[in-house]
Amino acid sequence: MLDHQTSEDMITVSDWQDYVPHGRDMYSSHPGVTHSHPGYHTDHGLPIVKAIKDISLQDDKQGEQWRLRSVDNMDNVTDEELYIAENTVLWSRGTVDGARSHYRSFTVDSRVTDAGWCKFLLPKTTPEEPTTDALKDMPGTAQYGVYILESSCIHVFTTEGEDFTTALPFTVSKVWPIMNGLLFERSTKEVELKGTPRKPTEALPLLFSMLHPLDELAPLIYSKAQPGSNKIEFVTDTSQHVVFTNEDPSLIMTYDQMQGTHSVWRLRRAKHEEGYYVTGCLGDLTPSMLPQPPGTPGVGVSHSTSSFSKLTISSQSPSGLSPFRSFQSHPNSRISSPSGGFTSRSISHSPGLNQMAALSRSQTPSHASVSSLYRYHSPSPGGKSPMGSLMRTPGRQTVSMVNETGEIVEPLMPDTCMEHIWTEKVSLREGMTGKATKVFLTKDLGGQQYLCYLVASRYQLRCVKWEESNDQSQLIFGAVSIVQARDAVSLPSLNMVLVLDLNSTLLLYTGPTKVTRVFLPSLPISSVHLSTSEGLRSTTPFASPGPGIVTSSRPTSALDAHFDDPVHLLSPVPPEMNESSQLLHAGSLGEDLSIQSSITSLQDPVANRCTLDLANGSLCRITIPSMETSPIIDACLEGIKHILPNYIASQVLIKWYSTHNAPGGMTKQTEWLTFTKCLLGMMGYDLGRLPLVLQMDIDSPLSPVTKKAKPSDQGSDEDWQYLLSSDHHNFVTSILKSSTESAPRSDMKLDRSTPVSIDTSAALFPHIPALLYALHLVYEDMKLNSQLLEHLHKLTTLLHHIARDLQLSAYIDHYVRDYPALFNSPEHTSQILPDTLKQMQYPSFLSQEPPSLYRWLHCSMTGAPCKPFPYLSDVCKVTMNIVSLYAILLHPEESSEPVWDRYVRKVSAPGHRVVSRDVSMSKSFTPDTSGTVFERVVLYMAELGMTSKDLDLLPFGISHPLYEAIHHCRANPPSDWPDDAYILIGREDLHQQANISNMPPVVTLKKEMAPQSKGVKEEEDGMEFIDRELLRLLFSDDLRIQEVRRLLQSARPVRIALSQRPEVSDHDFIEEQERHLYGLCIRTMALSVGRGMFTLSSYHSLVTEQLPIPKLCLTGKAPPRNTTVDLSHIETPPNMAMWPQFHNGVAAGLRLAGSAQVDTTWIVYNKPKQNELTNEHAGFLMALGLRGHLSNLATMNVHDYLARGHDMTSVGLLLGIAAAKRGSMDLATTKLLSIHVDALLPPSSTELDVPHIVQVAAVLGVGLVYQCTAHRHIAEVLLSEIGRPPGPEMENSLDREAYSIAAGLALGLVMLGKGSEVIGLADLSMADQLYNYIVGGHKRPLSGTNKERFKSPSYQIKEGDTVNVDVTSPGATLALGMMFFCTNNTAVGEWLTAPDTQFLLDFVRPDFLLLRVIGRGLVFWEYVLPSKAWIKENIPEIVMKYAFKKSDYKDDPDCHIDFETMSQAYCNIMAGACMTIGLKFAGSANQEAFNLLMGYAKEILAIVSKASLLEQAGKSTVENSLDIIVLSLSMVMSGTGNLDVLRLCRHLRSRVGSSYTYVLYGSHMAVSMSLGLLFLGGCRYTLRTSPEAVGAMLCAFFPKYPVHSNDNRYHLQAFRHLYVLAAEPRMVIPRDVDTGHVCYVPMEIHFKVLVFVIQYEEL
Repeated sequence: MLDHQTSEDMITVSDWQDYVPHGRDMYSSHPGVTHSHPGYHTDHGLPIVKAIKDISLQDDKQGEQWRLRSVDNMDNVTDEELYIAENTVLWSRGTVDGARSHYRSFTVDSRVTDAGWCKFLLPKTTPEEPTTDALKDMPGTAQYGVYILESSCIHVFTTEGEDFTTALPFTVSKVWPIMNGLLFERSTKEVELKGTPRKPTEALPLLFSMLHPLDELAPLIYSKAQPGSNKIEFVTDTSQHVVFTNEDPSLIMTYDQMQGTHSVWRLRRAKHEEGYYVTGCLGDLTPSMLPQPPGTPGVGVSHSTSSFSKLTISSQSPSGLSPFRSFQSHPNSRISSPSGGFTSRSISHSPGLNQMAALSRSQTPSHASVSSLYRYHSPSPGGKSPMGSLMRTPGRQTVSMVNETGEIVEPLMPDTCMEHIWTEKVSLREGMTGKATKVFLTKDLGGQQYLCYLVASRYQLRCVKWEESNDQSQLIFGAVSIVQARDAVSLPSLNMVLVLDLNSTLLLYTGPTKVTRVFLPSLPISSVHLSTSEGLRSTTPFASPGPGIVTSSRPTSALDAHFDDPVHLLSPVPPEMNESSQLLHAGSLGEDLSIQSSITSLQDPVANRCTLDLANGSLCRITIPSMETSPIIDACLEGIKHILPNYIASQVLIKWYSTHNAPGGMTKQTEWLTFTKCLLGMMGYDLGRLPLVLQMDIDSPLSPVTKKAKPSDQGSDEDWQYLLSSDHHNFVTSILKSSTESAPRSDMKLDRSTPVSIDTSAALFPHIPALLYALHLVYEDMKLNSQLLEHLHKLTTLLHHIARDLQLSAYIDHYVRDYPALFNSPEHTSQILPDTLKQMQYPSFLSQEPPSLYRWLHCSMTGAPCKPFPYLSDVCKVTMNIVSLYAILLHPEESSEPVWDRYVRKVSAPGHRVVSRDVSMSKSFTPDTSGTVFERVVLYMAELGMTSKDLDLLPFGISHPLYEAIHHCRANPPSDWPDDAYILIGREDLHQQANISNMPPVVTLKKEMAPQSKGVKEEEDGMEFIDRELLRLLFSDDLRIQEVRRLLQSARPVRIALSQRPEVSDHDFIEEQERHLYGLCIRTMALSVGRGMFTLSSYHSLVTEQLPIPKLCLTGKAPPRNTTVDLSHIETPPNMAMWPQFHNGVAAGLRLAGSAQVDTTWIVYNKPKQNELTNEHAGFLMALGLRGHLSNLATMNVHDYLARGHDMTSVGLLLGIAAAKRGSMDLATTKLLSIHVDALLPPSSTELDVPHIVQVAAVLGVGLVYQCTAHRHIAEVLLSEIGRPPGPEMENSLDREAYSIAAGLALGLVMLGKGSEVIGLADLSMADQLYNYIVGGHKRPLSGTNKERFKSPSYQIKEGDTVNVDVTSPGATLALGMMFFCTNNTAVGEWLTAPDTQFLLDFVRPDFLLLRVIGRGLVFWEYVLPSKAWIKENIPEIVMKYAFKKSDYKDDPDCHIDFETMSQAYCNIMAGACMTIGLKFAGSANQEAFNLLMGYAKEILAIVSKASLLEQAGKSTVENSLDIIVLSLSMVMSGTGNLDVLRLCRHLRSRVGSSYTYVLYGSHMAVSMSLGLLFLGGCRYTLRTSPEAVGAMLCAFFPKYPVHSNDNRYHLQAFRHLYVLAAEPRMVIPRDVDTGHVCYVPMEIHFKVLVFVIQYEEL
């Protein structure tokens, strides 16, 4: 052990005070506590229960316990306290100002035996094999919290609010926190200790680990290298005891009671092969060897936050027990087998638990058993066997085990492994007395790491030196150093250890090296025991009224400070001191010595603070002074530490620490003068003869800082030190010293004139050149900080002096040029003689020319050759940053990492570990061809962590080029920069915009209601959470948002404003009101689809709340009395509200934002009451799937939903899952959908009775899952399903069109844009087959499984041998167009061209012309233009000539034109062309497309207004065309809230009543969808036009609308919500960076030029 302490080295604690746990006061006022704590008394003289960290928590004594730890709080280290009392745990935190605040409190059912902080990882994935064996490198999300141990269970409470309760299958003696988990030490019974078996096959594991509260307690294994092999076994030796665990690095220390040795192990993840090996070595065990936890109930009860448990609990111990999870017990007892009447209870603490809550945890076992080492695998009925059998399957590593009942069980695999690192060597076995009572890790001032453990029986603190290997894969332990100590604690912020030696003296050590002695000037009054004071009064002539009262103005510390000095200074007190004063001083000294010796232990170390445990039971909290220095001294010390060997650097730091914190502190001597004296003294200089020091003494202030006297009569250290530092005292002392000198004063002057040589035996003498170089590099680095320039002359003076002594003329010239005042330095005779210079060590890195950063920059700018600039790693950070930045600026062509060596050179002392090149250095020369040199400079500054404040500290000439780079990047920075780069260039707006997606959602609890009358409570309409702030900014001049809410309102009764005519009876008037209400209800039932669009992603849910679903109100109110009107007197269609309720549920579910926390638990939590499935919940499930949340739904819950047989739920669930898995070809989803599609089932499969609407949904779901994959088998099946014939027998006879269209859309999604280019599909002739479905002809013969399936004909429909184009044409047309999407295939385009003669037109249904135009537009997608010319090109000339022209040719007898056909063809072709434009320009707000579509909408409205024109095409055809055009108009203007479109939709919505019989449910749905699209997502969303989005819009906006609310003949209504797959957020929200409020900013938007438009015009 090194000891560099001198007799005068001593420091004083900077703060000391009484310590009372904060939790004690909190506990006294805790709810439910009515008694005072037994360990707390108001009288400080009475003893209290000692609070120490390693107390045995199994003690029966009722008492208090607490733990402290340090946390970083606003760059300050504060304390956190965990206070334990009975069944309560209180968590408090310290604040920056020293106050304490209550954080959380926990109360459990029984007495707490242990508590502490812990950390777990929630794994992102569950790999079969761990990706790394290090616990630290495990992937996952960290969960922090506290654990609370009871006798039979352990609780874990996380800071996020989650709580877990885990049962313990055995009694736990101690819980140890480890990296990302907990370690459990099982308590051993007496029978185990007496007859401990040494064979691992006959012993029980002692240590268990738990890496997450929802995991099993897995047994711990250990690995120890032996000659020729590696021993791997369970930890079963009862003589092994854990004494210490550490999280980082992950270490565990154990004590072997038999060998009397301590061992260190590295804790890591256990490998699978290790687990298989050890579990295969287990044999039969004795159940009596397992201890039973006290207070456990007698039945096996599972209490967990989930449903399934892997632990198996038995209520009684069986007479014979084999090592299996499941076993047969006494006949009268409850058993854990599936047939044994096992009772379980599941408790869900919160509906918002994450997906791991589906795992299970048994909570309250009745008895422990070795079966805890195994998981139940599968029951196997069989005969009993007297004992279990162990079988290892040949060729495999897994172990199969069978118990007495024949049940196959799986062994519980270990999670962690202890890997042996080091074991101490002892010569004497001491048994339990040699066990370490305290263990901790520490560092010394040189950075060397030590493992220290205190052996209290031998009063030894043993320090083991350890370090990591170069590759950081191993830990290497060295020799053991011993320090005699009664107690010790680590002070991590000081890199020191506070030791209580055998004389009860406090000493500071850094590693095994002694630093100094810590002196306690006095203790607080309350800390002195009454009995101690009484013993002191016998030697004191005065009877003190209270303990510890100092009765002299001279404190005891002043006497005690130098009691070891061989020669004492004469006291300034006058010699006329009476006997009483002398006795009084003697009494004070004795009292202080007694207090010092009353310290019994040290505990609760945090940063530089710890608690003293006094003999009287009182506690005192002291603070050890830190090594606080000025920035200049701090930088110098860092440079010295990096340039000198570790042991020499430690001596310097120890010397400076003792000098800096000596009693009295800095007096008239400044801190820099003290540092200079300390450094030069250790170099060997004679400070008394050194002119530099003498000049500093003269220049330093002569008096200390004036201190305000304390208004107290009691003496203190500060008062006495004030007297000692006074000028009078110094003057008198100097006179008295001079009077005692034997030589005259003239001799002194003569001695100073004689030459003095430096002490060559000084510690720093050989390293003076290296110190000069290191301090010079620090000097160059500090020149780059403008705030330190005024203090830099101090360092320059020191460097100039050393350079003169070393005769380095270049360095002297360098410093004189920087500070010309050094020319006036007095001449002095150097203490370093020429012969002495040769005795120094000149390092290789010492250059003749002093490194100058300014000179280096000048050479680099002028192109002159320059050497690499030296720097000290982690010391000269600014220098390194500036050199690298200028290297990028001046040499932008350099892009290879080795070039770095041409610019900088790392300087380090011999023996220091060479650190690899910093990552940031290599990044500075990373090739980046996309960015300019200024962008590279700014990006590198951000990577270095530089801020604008750092740039302000640089000299102007150096910072100017960097500011220039920032200026060039500020206007238009790249969009992929990190946040720090945006902040550096002053673009906080871009920084906040980049964090919008990562910001946590803000739940708006305040609902802004629409204007309404006072006293009327508004019902929730599903639109109360829209973003009002944004919408007010968008539409500040009108009330269009309130109008949209009114138009889409479906949760309130409608107003029946009818007047009763005199001739109408009351009964007839009621029927008239109800008929009018029925017309309004048709409109109300169609509003939910539009409301879902309007409120898309507007609500942020809470995991503890259900999603509110607004009711669908189908009643009315008749003014003036607001009489309720319902539909009880007229006939209405049955189940009229079935699909509207489904749409209402979808609209409610679509409100969920994408960032919502949705998992299986929350989905199930939203089930309707009484667990009955409803149509709203079915729509809610589909909405979750459309938003991508159904991928989190567990398979068991999916089965539960489908097994209910609820058609609507099946539709919503299948479509939702398919939407969530679109394009993934997920096998599980494919199997799920195939069950509902007969064509995808094997021929021999059982026929299932699947409802027709479920089949339709499943077919389209298959298309979504295989979207854009061109999967051959799926495409072939879907192609055949388009023309699926009716039958067999009574099947497939109704709504065949919907199935065919769904199959066509699904085929189009699978083959989207693939055409005939996909290899392997050419033999299917898909295009020819689709054309056959479009135009008709002979059916192709069935093949494969279809031939057998449809052997029996349909009993209801007879189609013959020709294709029924009424069924197949719509789906085939869209499938063909989507298949050749954007391919410009002219042949396919000709197939889809509208006929140009009346004869050919008669063979095509007019509504099929609409789909053909859409299909042709998909093929020639690039040539779709928003112009009338393009629309007229799609309309045949004959149609243009005769459409709506019957009146012009009524007098022409030769005209044989069917004007109705021409008019219907015109309406459909025009509507199809408008829809194609709507698809092409969806979400673009293209003004040309808007004007074009608005013009055609007005044209149709003009036709509607004239009965003569309306009759030529038919009301339904014109109405359908109008709906399509308005919807296309809203597609183009989606998310814009255009007022003209809003007015048009409001007009169309008002058409209700007997005058508008042609306005059906589908028309109202189209209008509501138009309204919703116009304000999509509260104007935050719009539609995109990618191929996948176009396919989704075709499914959602299929131009065939239902006739009534239950109509699904042509198109399943659930498909209307697939627009969500095409919606995307596209909103630029300007927000003030300072206030955070939305604001207006001028913005210019440039659209990309459509090149294909120019190409089309050139053709």
